[in-house]
Amino acid sequence: MKRLLSLVTVLTLSLALSAAPGAALAQEKVTVATITISLNNLPLYVAQERGYFANENLFVELVLLGASTRAIPALVGGSVHVSASSVMTTIRAIEKGAALKVVGGLVNGPTYDLIALPKYKSIKDLKGATIGVTGLVTSDTVLLKEMLKANGLEYPRDYGMLAIGGGFERWVALQTGNMAAGILNPPYTFAAEEAGFSNLGTTVKYSPDFTQTVLNVRSAWAGEKRAPLARFLKAVLRAERWIYSQKEDTVRIIAKKLKFSDKHSEAAWRYFTENNIIPRDGGVNSKGMDKVFQLLAEDGTLKLPLPRHDKYIDESFLEEAKRSLN
Repeated sequence: MKRLLSLVTVLTLSLALSAAPGAALAQEKVTVATITISLNNLPLYVAQERGYFANENLFVELVLLGASTRAIPALVGGSVHVSASSVMTTIRAIEKGAALKVVGGLVNGPTYDLIALPKYKSIKDLKGATIGVTGLVTSDTVLLKEMLKANGLEYPRDYGMLAIGGGFERWVALQTGNMAAGILNPPYTFAAEEAGFSNLGTTVKYSPDFTQTVLNVRSAWAGEKRAPLARFLKAVLRAERWIYSQKEDTVRIIAKKLKFSDKHSEAAWRYFTENNIIPRDGGVNSKGMDKVFQLLAEDGTLKLPLPRHDKYIDESFLEEAKRSLN
């Protein structure tokens, strides 16, 4: 009889705990499309490494898709929940009818340098050459065209472009001589300079304000999953703030994720923080968006008068995340 009472007591206690408000719940899964393994995703790597996603009861899976032109269709089709990709590609998709919104920023400035084989000493030397890019209409390509146009080279009259993929793929292609040049971001730029490749200039000189990588969602999913999305952004925001305050540990994460030396990883951290490339508040650079609008108007995607930013950006989820964090 005593044994029976003990079993009943244990069962009753177990049921009470499972029904308690603080009981553990199954983690919400959030799948995020990324382009390549790069510093553009550093806040996501830090949030994973530091356990910030897990603290918000989220299981976040990062998948590599190689280009924004692949990530956005995957987002539209529901294969992923969030896309960490080019805002230019996002705006193009929205203008074609996709029900998407930008909900946060990851890279709020241009980060690319034009790196070439050692025999090329100036941008003008690239006339007739083939240059590697992520995709033919991605943001890095637009920045490249701006740079080359300012130096008298027009596409496709003066040079060719080859869609190779992300930074790692372009770095490999450059090392193997499969392209004459390509734009790379840190820490690949530092490794390339050390290896004797030519640095022909930085995109920030030609486009100092430029919103590059943002977090995008489907409007319908965001409406259904408002609470998990706000918690996701809260974790990203915590990571962005931590990056600025914890140099040594951030350098360790960069070196671990990108397989670079501590020296190059520290230089990359310095570049991104000193130039405020990563947003401290999780938001999108307003001046950078203005530049994106200008470029999209030039290629015919947008018509004058230019639309308001909130046609593409919904800040309410980030504001909710900030309130919760503070």
